[in-house]
Amino acid sequence: MKLINFGLFQLGWFIAIWGASHQTLLASMIAISFILTIHIIQARDKKEAVTLLLMIMLLGPLFDQCLLSLGLIEYKSQFSEYIVPIWIVALWGLFASTLNISLSWLRHYKLLAVLFGLIGGPLSYIAAEKLHAIQLMNSYALITLALGWALLTPISLAMAEKWNGFRA
Repeated sequence: MKLINFGLFQLGWFIAIWGASHQTLLASMIAISFILTIHIIQARDKKEAVTLLLMIMLLGPLFDQCLLSLGLIEYKSQFSEYIVPIWIVALWGLFASTLNISLSWLRHYKLLAVLFGLIGGPLSYIAAEKLHAIQLMNSYALITLALGWALLTPISLAMAEKWNGFRA
């Protein structure tokens, strides 16, 4: 199940980025909705699984909104240049779907969770930039991403522990 969860996350991430860079948001959002629906269907406690998804889909975009408002990042496929696009919200949902499955092991290693966010978060944005879905505006963007993800990763894992719809 962990490998399938990780694979669906990677597939969803690519679909969202591709959709943003190629202006095909409707198709990509339908595909991600399907992936998130599969995730919820698999949960033992669907209410907790949905609660976690919604909480992370609020928390994460707030962070990205700060990046946007500070002029550190620009997003493609925006309905408004002042609000993060829907595909960013969807990406946070995909991230949330990994927290109690493929990333659940990370919950027990707080320092590793910080390092995972410190490195993995910015790498994801760099990849999105290479695929023309975003533009990082300066080197401060990478520093802010690294620090933000270093905080958000362990916080998200703690939230996942509280709302674990996959508890045995």
